[in-house]
Amino acid sequence: MNGLTNGLTTAIRHTAARVDAATPDHRDRAVDALRAGAILGVVLGHWFVTALVADGRTLRTASPLQHLPWLAPVSWTFQTLAVFFLVGGHVATRGHATSHARGIPYRRWLRDRLARLFRPVAAVLTLWTVVTTALLLSGAEYATVRTLAKLALSPLWFLLVFAALTAATPLLTRLHPLWPLAVVLHVDLLRFGFGAPPGSAG
Repeated sequence: MNGLTNGLTTAIRHTAARVDAATPDHRDRAVDALRAGAILGVVLGHWFVTALVADGRTLRTASPLQHLPWLAPVSWTFQTLAVFFLVGGHVATRGHATSHARGIPYRRWLRDRLARLFRPVAAVLTLWTVVTTALLLSGAEYATVRTLAKLALSPLWFLLVFAALTAATPLLTRLHPLWPLAVVLHVDLLRFGFGAPPGSAG
C-alpha cells in the first residue's frame, strides 16, 4: 500500500513539474484551474438540476429537486458562477493593464479577448446545428430536439454578460471596490429585507 501511495505521489509531482515547466511566464495555472473549475461547476450544476423524462416519443426536462428536495444543499456546491466572474475580472484587468502598457489600443485588446471567449462557443453552436439538423431529418419529435438543444446551450447565457463586463473593464477598474459591495447589499436588502420580487431587485 505504501508503495502504491509513493508511486502515485511521485507521478503527481512529475506531472505538476511538467505542467509548471510548460507554463509561459505570463500564465498563472492557479487562476486557470479556478476558471476551469468554475465553468465545470456551471455546466454540471445545470445538468444536476435537470433530468430528461420520456413522455411517449417526446423527451422533456424536469428538475429532480422537485422529487428529491434533500439534494438541494448538494446543488449549492455547483454555484460557481461568481468564481468564474471573479477570475475573469482579474484576468481581464491584468490583461488590459499589460496591453495598455505595451501601447496596444483598447479596440484591439477587446477584439482579441472576445475572440478567445467566443471561439469555443462557435464550435459548440456549429456542432449543435449539425446535430439538430440530423435529428430533425431523421424524424425526431420537434419538442425532443428543442429540449436537447436547450439543455446543451442554455448554460452559455452568462457568456454574453461576461462579454459586456469585459468590454467595460477600463471603466470598472476605476470604480472603488466598495461600489460593487454596495450594489449587492442594495439588492439583498430589497429582496430579503423588504420582500421585493426577484426581477425588481436588479
